Amino acid sequence: MFAIRKSPFASDEDPVAHMVALLCKEAESAGIPFSEDEKKILARESASEESVPEELRQRAKRLIQELLRKEQTSKGVADPKSFDNSLEWAGDPGYPNIVALTEEVVTSGGSLKALPELHGKRWAKDRTQLLGCALAIVLLMFLIVAIFSAVFPSR
Repeated sequence: MFAIRKSPFASDEDPVAHMVALLCKEAESAGIPFSEDEKKILARESASEESVPEELRQRAKRLIQELLRKEQTSKGVADPKSFDNSLEWAGDPGYPNIVALTEEVVTSGGSLKALPELHGKRWAKDRTQLLGCALAIVLLMFLIVAIFSAVFPSR
């Protein structure tokens, strides 16, 4: 069911700046820190006339992919201000470059959010439920046709 979540960021906090800070921290730990100009480019809206330089784009995408992988494989409690969760709030006011790059990483398969493959009994149960639903839909369609035939007989 659809649920509206409250933003974990206070009104004076910027989710885009938070995402850039998390990415910069990851870049520093990887030994390739961002310059101040690169940070500004990442935080700037992607609709602006200047695009992200290709070298920065590739480096940021690699770091984003690694950051998402680390967050998704961590065993701790999910942080509401994690990089992945911040993405939901960072794209609201505009469409910054960091959001666009993260979206590219996620849509290109760089995110681990895919469901794990089912094996054994879980696979059989899933397939049985799928076949059961298909059969239920066919029976429901048959019932609808039978009701309409009874209510509106052909002449």
